[in-house]
This record gives sequence, structure tokens and C-alpha cells, in this order.
Amino acid sequence: MGEPTKFNIIKHRGSPTDAITLTGHKVFKQEFVYFQLPQSFGGFAKGDWITMRCADYHGSHFIYIDPVYLEDGPHAKGHFFAMCTCGSPAVLAGPGEEVSIGTPDGSTLILVCLFYQNEYHRVGRGRHLNEGERMWM
Repeated sequence: MGEPTKFNIIKHRGSPTDAITLTGHKVFKQEFVYFQLPQSFGGFAKGDWITMRCADYHGSHFIYIDPVYLEDGPHAKGHFFAMCTCGSPAVLAGPGEEVSIGTPDGSTLILVCLFYQNEYHRVGRGRHLNEGERMWM
């Protein structure tokens, strides 16, 4: 087996615009990100560069592209291409999914926090990895 997957958990409060990953890279909150696809997806080929809208959680977390996911070397192995600052991987959500997180357009693809989206479908309210089950935590 290969090395275990590494997740960047970034702890902060408020409405951050930047964060430092475990590898020491500074990442920034952006409405759209530009990245190279790690695999074929929706008519795009592996390696194509695309622009994708990020979910806006209006709070303590944001989606970013992991700066080392395409690098070679032992420090880059196991990194997922997109992450949420809560430590969860971020994934591409299809049309209709993004409506559950408050984006205005239900017809486009968007990057969302996997944990948040799973919680939304499980209990009807999304939350991030480092947030408690109670809404006011």
C-alpha cells in the first residue's frame, strides 16, 4: 500500500481570507479557482486546466486548491487536489447540489466541502469537520 492520505486541518475563527497549510503554503479564499484536473471529468480530459466556482460558506472555512497535489516528491504524496480549511477534501458537485449551500445558480459545477455536503444530506444541515453537532457551536 502507498502512503496514507494527508489532510490539512486549519484552525481559525471568523471569516478568513487566507490560511497556512501543514506544508507551510499560504492559501487564499477565492470565488473561483483555476486548477489542472487530476482525472477525466464531465467532458474534460485528465490534465486539462479549468476554472471552477468555490462554495462560499460565509463563515470560518473556505475551499482551496492544495498547492502540492501535482508536485513530485515524498511531501506531495497523498494530497487531494482540493480541500476545505476544516480538513475535509473538497469535491465537484453537479447541478442542483450547489443550491443546498446557497449559491445562486443551480446549473453549474462547483467545488464543495465533502463533509459539509454529506452532513447536509444526512441531517438537513451542513457543518464542517471541526464544528459540533449543535448549531450554535
